[in-house]
Amino acid sequence: MTDEQLAFDIEGMLHESAVEAAPGWSGAPLGFTAAYWPAADLEAAHEHWQFLHKLDQSRTQSRMWHRAIAVPGRVAVGEHGFDLFTADLRCEPWTHREAHGGCQCVGDLTYQAICEPHRWHLIASDENSAVEAWHDHAFTGWRDLPIVPARLRSVDQPGLSKAAKNWIAENCPPSMQVVGAPVITERSNGGTRHVPGRSPWAGYDISHTAVEPDRRVSQRRSSAVSRVPTRPHTASLGPGLGA
Repeated sequence: MTDEQLAFDIEGMLHESAVEAAPGWSGAPLGFTAAYWPAADLEAAHEHWQFLHKLDQSRTQSRMWHRAIAVPGRVAVGEHGFDLFTADLRCEPWTHREAHGGCQCVGDLTYQAICEPHRWHLIASDENSAVEAWHDHAFTGWRDLPIVPARLRSVDQPGLSKAAKNWIAENCPPSMQVVGAPVITERSNGGTRHVPGRSPWAGYDISHTAVEPDRRVSQRRSSAVSRVPTRPHTASLGPGLGA
């Protein structure tokens, strides 16, 4: 027996002892659930699953809710709260080159939006739908917001341009210019994901496809940058780089 194998066996025995000594679990289900549970309970259940399955590959197959990467923590918005969770209901190898018809998948990548102060939640088949449902719950009337024209978006830096922010301040109703409020912006076909934290009030920048899915927006091109590759002039390079 190698030292590496011995160390692994010892770690396994210690973990088995820790699992046996742990009190019985009485929290949220240790698997997928469609019932409402507070965000902290879902997190605790996922952590407990990871503890139980620390040394085996099934720790990646819990089908349990865990926080979405896009929103890693709770966001307080007035009397509402926003938590975004995801559960992977796909089967290994997690992505399919072929259609799902011949596999044993339970489902797909699923999302859940939660407003804990109101004990509200909604499960959706994609991130955008979950985000939109939460806004229906917390920001009644957001779907009537004016759509920020694509021509005002910055092509040289992320986020909203100064021109876009000025347009929003002039055209959005005061009731929608509050902390956490969203904006709706025109997007090209390749960028229709709703982006958290990008409105002037740290709310969502929602794609126009949420309210006008048939609207077509042409891809803008920057006139400030030449599209023909050119060799930079030697004098523009930093010290030593032009040598």
